[in-house]
This record gives sequence, structure tokens and C-alpha cells, in this order.
Amino acid sequence: MKDFLSLNYDVLLAIFAHLHGADALNVALSSKRVYELAGPRIASHIVCTSPKELRRLHAYLLSNFRGTQRAKFLEKFIIQEYTFQRGNSRRHFSQVPLIGDILLQASNIRELYFEKFHPCMERDPRIVSAIRSLTRIVKLDLFVIADATLSIFDSSWPLDKLTHLNLSYYDEGDFPLDNQAKSLQPLISILPSFRRLRTLKVCFLDSTSRLPRAASLPSTPLLPSIGILHLREVSTSTLDLVDLCPNLSTLTISLSSQDVERMIVEGPKWPSLGRLMVGELDEVRWFSERLRTVDQLQIGGRIRLNPYTTEDGAMPPKQRLLELLRDTSPVGLYMCMELSGQVEQTSESLAGFWSDMARAAPRLWSFEIQLYRRHGVDWHDYSWVSKLLHALSRSVPILQCLRVLVPHETRYWYLPQDKKANVARDRQEEIDRVKALNALPPLLAHAFPWLRYLSVADAAPNMYLLQDTPLEPSISALQVDEGAVGWGWDELRHLMGIRRQRWWRVVYGPHGRELVEITSEEGEAAQQEIETSGSMTLTEDSMPYH
Repeated sequence: MKDFLSLNYDVLLAIFAHLHGADALNVALSSKRVYELAGPRIASHIVCTSPKELRRLHAYLLSNFRGTQRAKFLEKFIIQEYTFQRGNSRRHFSQVPLIGDILLQASNIRELYFEKFHPCMERDPRIVSAIRSLTRIVKLDLFVIADATLSIFDSSWPLDKLTHLNLSYYDEGDFPLDNQAKSLQPLISILPSFRRLRTLKVCFLDSTSRLPRAASLPSTPLLPSIGILHLREVSTSTLDLVDLCPNLSTLTISLSSQDVERMIVEGPKWPSLGRLMVGELDEVRWFSERLRTVDQLQIGGRIRLNPYTTEDGAMPPKQRLLELLRDTSPVGLYMCMELSGQVEQTSESLAGFWSDMARAAPRLWSFEIQLYRRHGVDWHDYSWVSKLLHALSRSVPILQCLRVLVPHETRYWYLPQDKKANVARDRQEEIDRVKALNALPPLLAHAFPWLRYLSVADAAPNMYLLQDTPLEPSISALQVDEGAVGWGWDELRHLMGIRRQRWWRVVYGPHGRELVEITSEEGEAAQQEIETSGSMTLTEDSMPYH
């Protein structure tokens, strides 16, 4: 420690600048001199989670550290929904002036995440002035807003440093905004001010009116800085935003689940994209004519490959998927399939589909598939996984990266007399699932001659289900520490977490194809390189063999 403290003062400040919160506190307590240097970093990142926490933070941030208010050191401020009392009443926002007090002093904030923003803005107008004074802000996330909220973005507020903007409009039931307007034009009018904006995320904007057909006229300026556009739970009219972003590389679209009229979004083709994520396959029909090639295509919702049209006459999912693949010709594809029927029927019916998919997507090098299967006579038999993937290898042998995800699926039994027997079957199904997945890697390494990277998940047993169940040593050894799993909602895979995600590099060794286990970080980096460059350089030890 003595040698460390002998470093130049500016060097120590640069080192401590990477610390915040509890880490900064632990370091600051090591010595008086370190406290003087690292002390300001304790208040640099703050998360408020409750009314009680807000009162404590108000006192703490408005107190002094060596003559300076701690609020001046605040760089990242997260105001979560539970900062406010629950319920639909204005009195639940009675503590909002405490937030106003903090923001008026926290002029160095670089990142602000603010739930219930519009109700807070109405309760304490000082918040508007405070936010306009944040000249260093680079990332701004505002939740529960309406058209009127956008008045905070006036021409006098310098926005040159803002690179990330997330605007989440109010959803059905958000108090007290039920009668506030939500429309596209007010948003369009303020976006040109964000000259360095790279990422724009818009949620719950269900505007019913489109921009004028001549959206490219001088009266509607383009937004050339935006490269990443996320549109979640929006109306089809909101997709007009895409026309204003000529340099898009990433586009996410999920349409509103509310009762909002949908219309086909006509117009010229959108730019080719590096990544396109769609919420549901059937939503693509409203904008399919606008699509060009895509390097990474991700389809979030489950796809059921039945031969029937939907209730409103839309084409069957299989036909819709193949059409989407032909339109976008992806290099990397993520999809989630729900299968039905018995094992043999499933394998045979999908063999033809894989061939159709290969013809529709000739550039496909990387494939990530999440698999579910409805209960049937042989619902406990997981041999369908290997049979399905073996059929895939015959149709798409050139895959360089393959990710297979077969998660545990919780069953709910409502009849008490059935519960005991069904729980016993669920436990056996979980054991069979884990056995089948852990037998997959060598089979797949030999089935795909060009395969370079392979991932299989979820390869750990669900011990909440299997607790007190006698397990074979091979299954018991696959348990993971549930507390160490990175639980959190995965928007793409619709999961709260994966217990065990295993990755391998496939090499050609003296005994044929061999698997070398690697970290998830290395595997995902390789997948990204394949999907963005179109392929990877083949080395001698990874060349296909015959």
C-alpha cells in the first residue's frame, strides 16, 4: 500500500475514477489519504429503490465532502419505480421535491434513469430546469412520458454530448396520464437537436397517424447520427421513424399488444442492416416489403410450424418464416421453435423444412435455436433433439457456429389429485432433458463438417424441481450454484436466466473432430465475428474432414 500511495496524485485520481459505490467505500476506508482521493467516488453512482432510500439519499447527497456537496460528484443516478409509494394517487408523489433538490445540485450527471418522469415533472417543475442544466449528460432514460413531456427539450439546452436516449411513453393504466396525447410528430420535431445521438429507444408509442408520405422532404430532417433504433410495443405508424435514419445498423421492432389498428407500412426499402430483431414472426407482414439483407436476424417469439393460416387470413408461420429468410438472407439467425407431434413425426416433418430454410438463406453460417415441445404421448422422450439436429446437419452442413438451447419448462398442475403423479413425471422429464443435452456435443461436432463453435444449454438440472430426488452421480455433478447464476430478464430468449451455458471450439485432431471447451465470452465473440464478417478464416485444425 505504501508503494501504491507513492504514485503521482493525478495517477491515483485516474485509478480511483474507475471506482464507485461500495467498491469506492471499501478502498476509501483503507487510509486517510486514500479516503481523501476515493471519497468522492462513493457518491458517483446512486440507485434509489424506495421512499425511505430517497429520504436517506437526500440527506447524504446534500451534505458536504471537503466543502463540496456530494451531489456534485454524482455521475449516474437511477430512480427506480419503487422510489415512489405504490398506488394510483397523487399523494404517492409527495416526496418528489426531494428529487428536485438533488437534481438542482447534481450538475455533473452523465447518466440519468428516471421512472415515473411525467408525474414527477408535474409535481415539481424545478425538475425541468434541473435536467436542462445537465450539460454533461450522455445517456438519458425517461419512463412514463407523453407528448407534453418533450417540452423539456427546448432549444436552449445543449445536447451535443447525448448519445443514448430512451423514451418510454405511458402504458395503459399509468397514473395520471391516461388522457395525455401520444403522437409521432412531437418526437420527430425534437430529435434533430440530438446531433450526436447514436442509440434511440422508443417504447409504447402507439401513434395512429403516419408522417406525410413525402417524409424525405426538407420539412422532415433526417437523423444521420442514429445507428441503433429500438422500437418496442409501438404502432405500425411509429415505424416511420426508420425512414429518417439512413445510417441504421441495428433495428428492433415489436408491435403494440394494445388494441391499435395496424396497417401495412408502405414505402421504399430500408437500408441493409447489421442486426434486425423482431418481436413476433407474424408482425413482419406489416413491414416485410421494406426489408433488405440483414447480417443478424433474431425472431423473439415462439414459432409454431403448423400448416394453417391465422384467424385473420395471414399466411402460415412456415411460409412466413421462409419468406422472411428470402427477403433478408441472414448470415446469423436466432429463432425459437415449439414443436408438436410424436418424436418420429417431428423429425420427419422438419427434415424438409431444414432444406427449405437452407435454400431461403444461402448465406447462413451461424444458427442459434431455442427448442420447446408440447406435451404428447412421448413427452418425456428427448431423443427428438438429436434427431432434429441431425436432420439439420444434412440440410445445412456449412454452419460454422451452432447454439442449441433447450430450457427447462415449468408445468403448472391445477388439480390436486393429479399433482403428485405429474410432479414425479416432471422430475423424470428434467433428468432426461439434462442427459440428452449433455450427450449432444460430440454428436453435433461430427454431424456438421464445417462447425467451428458449438454451444449447448441449459445443461444443468433445475434443483428447485429435483430437490430431495435421488440423482445419478453424472447428473448430480452438473448442479450449479443458483445464487451465482446471472438472473435477469433476457428480452430475446424470454428467459430469466440460463444455469449452464457451455461453449466448445471444434478442432480436427489426430482422432478426428475434437471438442475444446472455451469460455462463454470467447464463444460469443466468435459468434459475433462470424455473423458480422460472413465467415471466419479456417485453420488447418478446423478444416472439414471426410
